[in-house]
Amino acid sequence: MTGTTDTGASLSWNAVPGATGYAVYRNGTQANTSAVTGTTYTDSGLTAGTTYSYTVAALDSAGTVGTQSAPVNATTAAAAACFTDNNYNQTVAGRAHQSGGYVYANGSNQAMGLWNVYTVHTLKQTGTNTYVVADGQC
Repeated sequence: MTGTTDTGASLSWNAVPGATGYAVYRNGTQANTSAVTGTTYTDSGLTAGTTYSYTVAALDSAGTVGTQSAPVNATTAAAAACFTDNNYNQTVAGRAHQSGGYVYANGSNQAMGLWNVYTVHTLKQTGTNTYVVADGQC
């Protein structure tokens, strides 16, 4: 397993000599619709914060499926938290800070405009006390 997002898992494995492709199994059911010809596969459309078990089996030139590998677990990341509010409330909530009358997202320091109740932004939490402006992306 090489990495996960909130909706996907990326897998890689060592090549099997003579294999013409691979079948990837998620929780015992084949995840790929056609043979994977390389040694990587990205599974998408998964549920955030969920653990999945993967195995891989080599295919020979006749399409015969070999023995499945030992399972490896992948847990998708939790869904990102998003907060839509005015700049004043974003600072009061601790997601942003103000300097000289302007507001900046904590961690990323992205400019958000004037420190007032009229300017509204959506902030997406990307880490501990780290936010990015994500207007229209949550």
